[in-house]
Amino acid sequence: MAQVQKDIAAEMKKAMSAGQFDKAASIGAKLVCTHPKRTEIHIMTAVAEMRGSDFARGGQRLRRLFRNLEPGDRYFGPVAQNLLQFSERAGDFKPTIDIIEQKHLNAPKEPAYREILADLLFRQEIIRFGSGRSVSANIDRAIGLLEGIAPGYPRLLEVHRLLLRVYMHCEMIQKALDLLDKLIADAPGDKGLRIFQASVLALSGMVDRAITACIRLIDDYDDVGAQPYLHIAFLRPEAMPVGAADTLSKIAFSDDAPAREIYQACFALARMAEAENNMETAFDWYRRGHEANRQVSPIDMPMELAEMERIGELVKAEAKREDGKGAISADIMAKTGPKPIFIVGLPRSGTTLSERILGAHPDVFAAGEIADFSKIVVDITGTGKISEQMERLDGKMIGEIRKRYLAALSAYDPNVKFVTNKTPANFLRVGLIRRVFPDAPILHTHRHPLATCLSLYTTPFAIPMRYADDLGDLADYYRAYEKLMSVLFETDRNGTLFDLPYEDLVSEPEQMARDYLAHCGLDWRPECLEFYREEKAARTASMIQVRRPINRDAVGKWQRFAPYIGPLVDLAVDDKSVEKKSEGKRLWRDRQSCSG
Repeated sequence: MAQVQKDIAAEMKKAMSAGQFDKAASIGAKLVCTHPKRTEIHIMTAVAEMRGSDFARGGQRLRRLFRNLEPGDRYFGPVAQNLLQFSERAGDFKPTIDIIEQKHLNAPKEPAYREILADLLFRQEIIRFGSGRSVSANIDRAIGLLEGIAPGYPRLLEVHRLLLRVYMHCEMIQKALDLLDKLIADAPGDKGLRIFQASVLALSGMVDRAITACIRLIDDYDDVGAQPYLHIAFLRPEAMPVGAADTLSKIAFSDDAPAREIYQACFALARMAEAENNMETAFDWYRRGHEANRQVSPIDMPMELAEMERIGELVKAEAKREDGKGAISADIMAKTGPKPIFIVGLPRSGTTLSERILGAHPDVFAAGEIADFSKIVVDITGTGKISEQMERLDGKMIGEIRKRYLAALSAYDPNVKFVTNKTPANFLRVGLIRRVFPDAPILHTHRHPLATCLSLYTTPFAIPMRYADDLGDLADYYRAYEKLMSVLFETDRNGTLFDLPYEDLVSEPEQMARDYLAHCGLDWRPECLEFYREEKAARTASMIQVRRPINRDAVGKWQRFAPYIGPLVDLAVDDKSVEKKSEGKRLWRDRQSCSG
């Protein structure tokens, strides 16, 4: 009778199953001394260390393993995957990138090294700078590495999935769709690819194709999840398949569904109820969706509010300076090439519409929600809160940020006069922007406070706005935003800020567009009001609206939810700063009339 071989790692596995990771790591550390060639024990030990109290040691162990493994080794994949996860959790990719760079240098055609290096470069970009696209040599290199992997690589499908994510990050919509068409033609039963395709179509505003793709998914799979229903609900609710409410309700009340899935199901149900004019039910579903998101993504509201307060204090202090510190040198001011226009405000406040009007001007490239400014600020001043970056900023840093940002704008389009950046959250960076670009036009868009807040509350953002998960938090955040914007207008010594109420823009589109184009140094072009004829995709929650002519459909829409808004109701009463900014805008227009 054959003797059963003893599992030397049995006690270690038992400890890990019980969640006793420090004990498992201790056992593993002893085992690898007596069995140094047992790679699987090294891997288990590293995982136990990472999940226990010795995270850094686990990463060091994985890096040592990875240096000595080749792609043909059966443990190469597990070690590489754990090392990627370690680097992401640690937020430090450089040591791992250095190792894979050397391996890639020694074997430049090896597809495994190309895939891992591209994955690391992409993850590093996202973790450090967020999801907004930017001019990035690392991202360009990642695309080149992935596109250069030849057919026949066993992990080619995984490579293409990663390439799809990179394409979407860079807003290379057509490249993503072309690759998806090819992959789905080869594997029509791949549910994940088809869901991804439907999302790309929806985000690109290709409504008919998106609806068709979603309905086919629902017809073909019983477990397709909430996302296809969500797209239908917000793009064309009348096309919702029979039985959708029951399917979505099961997801919404499931104890096992991920929070993101519950969030999407609740928002789809809310939009369906809203389409039937059942506002109370709709609002209840929105509330449930936010509760699901809040459980997994809580927000530290006192910290958020304190940060806005601190930014306001720093802006006031900067306005009182008279010693000229941080002045821009003449040679940098004279830089040729595109100049920046910033469009700021809360999400859903009209930033997209304002930019599309500008983007229809032949002298403007509408770059959208790009992350170049925030990324360069991090590169130069370091990570941390925006207030901390403001405090660290000096004259040398200002010059370097300005030089790099202008170079980034030229990379988008070197032949225009202006490149726009419509990242709404840059309202927090106006103080930084004015120090770096004291000459740059900054458009501040806003709507009625309840219209903005309810649009934030009822929009299924790809990355939910955590401050909008609770109505009380949302009201507090809005007040802090308004207070900060008031400070910014009061300290606008160079007159770079332009106040742009959404309601005025849709009621007097030509007059308002003429005004803010003039503020930006642009002549009037009638085609600016025909922006909706352009084919350029807008990756924004406003994707459908910006493909239509200017209309007043959204004005007053919030009133349908008026009975259910709770803590938001006082915003309509105490929002005095909007009137103050509007008065500033009228005075600017009066000055222009007098000077003409």
